[in-house]
Amino acid sequence: MVHSSRLPKGTTRSQALAMLSDYEFFLSCDPHLDKFESIPNPETELNPPPTLPDSVKSQLRHPPPSQSSPPEAASDSAPTPVCYRVTDIVHAIPAGIWDTNVVSTYEFTDIRDGVFVRIRSPLSIVMDTFWEVREVDGEGEDQGLELVEDLTIRCSRLLVGIVKGQCEDGWERIHAKMIARLEREVKGEGQG
Repeated sequence: MVHSSRLPKGTTRSQALAMLSDYEFFLSCDPHLDKFESIPNPETELNPPPTLPDSVKSQLRHPPPSQSSPPEAASDSAPTPVCYRVTDIVHAIPAGIWDTNVVSTYEFTDIRDGVFVRIRSPLSIVMDTFWEVREVDGEGEDQGLELVEDLTIRCSRLLVGIVKGQCEDGWERIHAKMIARLEREVKGEGQG
């Protein structure tokens, strides 16, 4: 499932990447969000521990090397994703399958063109999403950037329609909140 939205004129790539890497803001864009909390030690607190697909490892966005740390101090190992426990209020689920409060684990990893998010929910639902900032082909007024959300859902066939419906129901509101933040930044109003 792929959704895309044009970013406001004047948005820089670095602004868009910084927005996607602001994980708490990212979570606040969720239209079903009730609450979230950071998981400080995901490798020991989560079962299974967070992992990165090989396709993500090849796309990692590394911070610029620090002048104070020697090059040999850099590690080739993949970073541990930043993890949150997220409670969503979900009303479209048939009674008895899930409570209306669904607690999931979100795993965030910065990649070159955006952020990779793995969501693990009850009933063995796993959603992998690549959020990327891409150049829009064109000339003059048609040039710019777009936000592309590329989502893969893995779950029981019985649940796929429900999960897809929740994703389809919320994507426009998520993109709108992100675009509104970038519009404020382009106008010089900050994140507010």
